[in-house]
Amino acid sequence: MIRIIIPAYNEAANLPGIIEDIAVALAAGSYHITVVNDGSKDATGSLLNGLAARYPLTTLTHPVNRGVAAAFRTGFQAVLTDAADNDVVVFMEGDGTSPPALIPLLASRIERGADLVIASRYQPGGGYTQFPVKRLILSYGANLVFRLLFPIRGVRDYSIFYRAYRVPPLRAAMAEHQDAFITVETFFANLEVLLKLRPYLRRVDEIPLRYDYGKKKGKSGMKVWKNLRSYLTFIARHGFRYGHHKH
Repeated sequence: MIRIIIPAYNEAANLPGIIEDIAVALAAGSYHITVVNDGSKDATGSLLNGLAARYPLTTLTHPVNRGVAAAFRTGFQAVLTDAADNDVVVFMEGDGTSPPALIPLLASRIERGADLVIASRYQPGGGYTQFPVKRLILSYGANLVFRLLFPIRGVRDYSIFYRAYRVPPLRAAMAEHQDAFITVETFFANLEVLLKLRPYLRRVDEIPLRYDYGKKKGKSGMKVWKNLRSYLTFIARHGFRYGHHKH
């Protein structure tokens, strides 16, 4: 089974299309969608109730907005409670920038032996479309620094959310770190997950992703300067601890 996690904060405009596209992409297979409704103030909650009547979908609700790191924690913990070792866990964004059509390819790479598959903007055929300049500079700069400080064989895109995980490495890393699996509270949680997984990764694949920022409907939840501070703080605190271990 493919188990899909989608964090959602005020994504009423995006979710119906995403869920429908997932259903089309996975029509021939078994899947379940878990949406973490992170304190949305729009119609996301009621919309998800309607979608759950038509699709294999579960909603996990944070009464107030707790941020993307909490959505990671809630989603992973819930999905791993029921997941079998041969299931595939896919984490994707709820804003329309993670094309569901890529899910079968992500899952097939896991089924063929990868422990982690990343939808990468830095593979041939990948890249950015209509991306804000400030975020583009941050993304390029952050990924360059991460490749230098935290080298992981097969990884070029460290900061993208859209990934497929094999269950045993994810479960092992979460069991080792417990409540400390994710310690930061910004979008940087995504990199922390990758670094905590690193000792358990034998093979990482990437597939090309064309990240089309124009697909978003509504305002981004990412605060550029807040995330830049988070990157720099993490590097200052943990650069040697994670950087010296090359896999």
